[in-house]
Amino acid sequence: MDAPKQLEKIGRYQILERVGKGGMGVLYRGFDPVLDREVAIKLMLTDFTEDTEQMRPRFYREARAAAKLNHRNIVTIFEFAEESNTPYIVMEFLRGTPLGARLREEPPLSLDDKLNIVAQLCDGLAYAHEQGVVHRDVKPDNVFILEDGSVKLLDFGIAKLTSSNLTRQGDVLGSASYMSPEQVGGSDSVDGRADIFSTGVMLYELLTGRKPFEAEAPTAVILKILKDDPPPLETYVQGLPPQLVAAVMKALSKNPDDRFPKADAFGRELQLIRRSLPPAGMPSELEETRYANTQMIKQIHQDLQKLRDDATVTPGTSTAVAQAARDAIGAAAADAATPASSGSSWVIPTAVAALVVLGAGAYFVFGTRQSSPPATQTATAPSAAVTTPSSSPAVPPAPPAPTTPAAAPDTSAAPKAADVVPAAAPRPVAAPVVPVSMAGGYPFEVLDGGKVLSPASAAHDFKAPAGKSLVVSAPKYFLRQTVRVDGSPTRGFDWTAPGLGKLDVRSAQETCDVVIGDRKLGNPPLVIPEIAAGQYRVDISCAGEVVKSHYATVRAGQTYVAAIK
Repeated sequence: MDAPKQLEKIGRYQILERVGKGGMGVLYRGFDPVLDREVAIKLMLTDFTEDTEQMRPRFYREARAAAKLNHRNIVTIFEFAEESNTPYIVMEFLRGTPLGARLREEPPLSLDDKLNIVAQLCDGLAYAHEQGVVHRDVKPDNVFILEDGSVKLLDFGIAKLTSSNLTRQGDVLGSASYMSPEQVGGSDSVDGRADIFSTGVMLYELLTGRKPFEAEAPTAVILKILKDDPPPLETYVQGLPPQLVAAVMKALSKNPDDRFPKADAFGRELQLIRRSLPPAGMPSELEETRYANTQMIKQIHQDLQKLRDDATVTPGTSTAVAQAARDAIGAAAADAATPASSGSSWVIPTAVAALVVLGAGAYFVFGTRQSSPPATQTATAPSAAVTTPSSSPAVPPAPPAPTTPAAAPDTSAAPKAADVVPAAAPRPVAAPVVPVSMAGGYPFEVLDGGKVLSPASAAHDFKAPAGKSLVVSAPKYFLRQTVRVDGSPTRGFDWTAPGLGKLDVRSAQETCDVVIGDRKLGNPPLVIPEIAAGQYRVDISCAGEVVKSHYATVRAGQTYVAAIK
């Protein structure tokens, strides 16, 4: 079914503009007058006019499953409904850049950025798979990077909503290059491991700039997915960590059983690989906390708790925990001394985790016993608290209380409550404050969320926490870019605004408007004499409807001619 050419309203939602069109439907930016907010509305290319009494119930059954997903890395769905027998989906409206477009922008993503994006994606996938929902169409165009650097996965569950009875039998859904062997083979047992394969394809493309299975025709691509191994990553890029190469190839295994069993396992592996990357100006003592997330901290505490549970609660328990931690560190150090191999991805993280366990074990050894000495004593004093059962106590035990009918039973043989103290919650480590210097050949302002951190100027000097995402904005020059603060207190962070180029827009639709972002610029042909270098989506809008789009890459000091036919 062809979507309506012009719409002013869908349900209760007012249509503000048409954003784009894809294989599953037409996307609009709309406004919800009831809740006073912007929304995204996808009018799907499915018609219930000839309902077989199976399509509509299945659609809403799958829609309810997708709408239950509530995760920071998944776009939020507000409503599923129908308009003239055509179903539509109402979602949160996002501001940022699709990953597919970001790959063509300057500056290029760093290796750390790429791993961070895919790790966030894995978090969202793992949550959805736990809820029994498989995406089935993971690809860069369905991954959205918000202005603060966080990642949102789009169209979650929509591929499944439009499958089976909702499409013609035999249709192949999704983009062929990103589909798993079981998907292109028509298997009925597609599960979350198909999304892991697609995520592996996307990571391969992020690292090499090429898809692992490329051919001129979709059928040839499908044959490669089913039969051929992807070219080694080293063919296109050198110097990648061996454990990263191993992780990508594991995700791309033909057999689902050979892949990561769950998406969160894939994500954790990528986060651990990020930890092994050389720090970008961050003090070594803070590097351990840089990638600490809730799940990783929880896993470390579970490992520590297991050590404690395995030991008997006796005066020697603390020694057992500490010794186990030392053994773990020794084993990790021995592994670290050997050359890296495909199975060594846990070497550095294991050493770090062992240090954490040892530190926590030391807490139980020195910090939880009532007889521990004051901090003013010498460093050797705490060791006196760690004694074997045969050691003589330093202070004679107090005589037992007289036994009376009302006295409590004698529990002197039982462990004292003071000997067993729960692990203290990890104290958050504040990010170091970094001197920031920003400059450019024109004035721009620096934003922190919705607040102006530094007003418009050609030069800025201020301080911000390391890892902070800021937005630099110069509407006159079409600049709006997210910048992540790096560096350290002793080595500041410097950033230079992109230079200015020229954009020349030409189109045969001379009565229509040229639109960049949310700005209507007039009829073509037109020239923007000064525009910040970067990539822009240039739309041709006729009567409020986008009829043509073009991605323009502007370079400093050069003129880009956008000829939109």
